[in-house]
Amino acid sequence: MRPVVAKANLVQAFRGEMRAAIPLHEHETKLVVAASLHLCFLPWALGAVRPWAQVISLVFGVLALVLALLPRRYEGELAPGGSFTLLTFPRLLRFPLFWLGGLFLLYVLCQALNPAWLRVTAGPYWWISQLPHKDWLPTSVSAPFANMNAWRMLCIWGGAWLLVCALWIGLTRRVAAQTILNVLVINGSVLALVGILEKVTGATKILWFVEPGAATTFVATFFYKNHAGAYLNLVFVAATGLMVWHYVRSLRRLERSSPAPVYAFACILVASLVFMTRSRSAMLLLAAYFVVCVFVLIIWRTRSREVASSPTVNALMGVGALAIIVAATTFLDLDKSVEQIRRLTNEDRMSAIESRVQARTATLDLFEAEPWTGWGAGSFRHAFPLYQKKYPDIYKFSNGQGMFWDHAHNDYVQALAELGGVGFAFPVLMLLWLFYRLCRMGAVSNPAFFLFMTGLGLPLVHGWLDFPLYNCAIFTTACALGVLLTRWIELENSRS
Repeated sequence: MRPVVAKANLVQAFRGEMRAAIPLHEHETKLVVAASLHLCFLPWALGAVRPWAQVISLVFGVLALVLALLPRRYEGELAPGGSFTLLTFPRLLRFPLFWLGGLFLLYVLCQALNPAWLRVTAGPYWWISQLPHKDWLPTSVSAPFANMNAWRMLCIWGGAWLLVCALWIGLTRRVAAQTILNVLVINGSVLALVGILEKVTGATKILWFVEPGAATTFVATFFYKNHAGAYLNLVFVAATGLMVWHYVRSLRRLERSSPAPVYAFACILVASLVFMTRSRSAMLLLAAYFVVCVFVLIIWRTRSREVASSPTVNALMGVGALAIIVAATTFLDLDKSVEQIRRLTNEDRMSAIESRVQARTATLDLFEAEPWTGWGAGSFRHAFPLYQKKYPDIYKFSNGQGMFWDHAHNDYVQALAELGGVGFAFPVLMLLWLFYRLCRMGAVSNPAFFLFMTGLGLPLVHGWLDFPLYNCAIFTTACALGVLLTRWIELENSRS
């Protein structure tokens, strides 16, 4: 038996799998569980658009950071090279997003503590009136938490920031990052399956028992179809990145099988529901991303010297994927979704888009009134009517009833109006640092990592057309994916 074991160890060492036999530290395992529960909770909590879900998201973020900061004692089988204690706090202090994010939240806190306007309600009517405040500090609109204010935005952004910091300092093994990504893909696939079943059964309620209210275009657990499409696109990106990574690794290791087809099936399942959402932006972005994936893989195959996989297996996988797509198109009425894309270039384009263009213009007027410090996080829906009335087409319906805009349907102009140029600079710097970090670590040279990084741009593009980044589930998931990809590449490079 000993020669067999020795031979197996040699094979594992050649493949680089010896580290996989070492279990995760107890605290890191708890962090993986907490982060996975956090990311799974967000979409099932009705897209985390309710205040209670956003507060719970903040609690999850606090829990994750506490678990990540706990000192870790490595000994025994956890430390073959000798016992030691790992302190993660010094790594947190060297994390640029910790400081940039902390300063950004401090900026929003100053806005919350220095309201310049008060939302006043009288029966069915409401308006905002001025309050005494310090002009030299960032300001906000004082409004009930349930109606949106700076405190509620602190919950949304704070939960995401805490989770990002926890994942950055707490994940020390590649398997930990991959486990969270796998859980995210599985959770998203189950969500997609539920959404498809809702469509097939003609459900009139979310999950067949939750009243959607005025949300007539709900999909799966999301009240708004565009939010469902944007979230599912992120799941598609995660599944694609894992699929390509396993596929490339199987070629390099001359393995006869890999889990890549499983991720391919998850991609097909998620993509099917995206096209059933009737979300034009989500469908177009997913189609464009799919084209990018095909071209990247073709270029990589032509330039790579990796051993080619079996043509028979590839053909069977292609036929199987095509069969599933044809079945989905036939039985799930995906042709109606394609028709929605075609209508973008037809006569209804102006009626659907022109109002958002005017809303964007009015929001820029709002920004120009407070260009440096903004009106305050979460203040858009309260301050926008002051400038909305200058544009009659977006001020009242044809029956004379007033139109209420809770978002500008453009995340960037809304963020400028709420945060001002000073506050808006913080998320821009954080995004630029993440992009620089990924490029510096070689994400562009690896097809899996390049497609993953490219896919993270989908919600950024979508943010110009709608307001996905103001959704707690989408924003937090996108932030988590960014830091998980960064840690994955770092840990991947440290193994080579």
